[in-house]
Amino acid sequence: FTLELHNPTPPYALVQSKPGVLNIDGSSFFTFPAPSGSYYLVIKHRNAVETWSANPVTLTENSFYDFTTGASQAYGANLIQVDGTHWAAYTGDVNSDENVDLLDASLIEADINAFAFGYLADDLNGDGNVDLLDMPILEPNINNFVYSAHP
Repeated sequence: FTLELHNPTPPYALVQSKPGVLNIDGSSFFTFPAPSGSYYLVIKHRNAVETWSANPVTLTENSFYDFTTGASQAYGANLIQVDGTHWAAYTGDVNSDENVDLLDASLIEADINAFAFGYLADDLNGDGNVDLLDMPILEPNINNFVYSAHP
């Protein structure tokens, strides 16, 4: 996935971007040569809805920001509760248009019919196969009109 720093004022220009690895526990670590200051943090992943921090975050040498502690950590409370104490970005934005909709479903359906496997954006459950097990993850997000919320 990618972590981006955006200016805190309109037009919220991209300042820096870094690819990262998401650890099994959901954490990741980044080093930015950015000057100290406040930035919106933006998370992008191959099939997740682009997610912005709720507010600009003041960065220092060892800053820490945890999106998983509550919906209030994301702009527009745009996170889903995945267990009793953890929150995550919505999944299903296969075509990266910041909206989970039938266009994403058609891509998943095509790969189901093609017996696609591997590290693919439309493998929503991460099991290495695009199959019918991915659709129940997608459908509620389509029905709930999930989209990226940002300033």
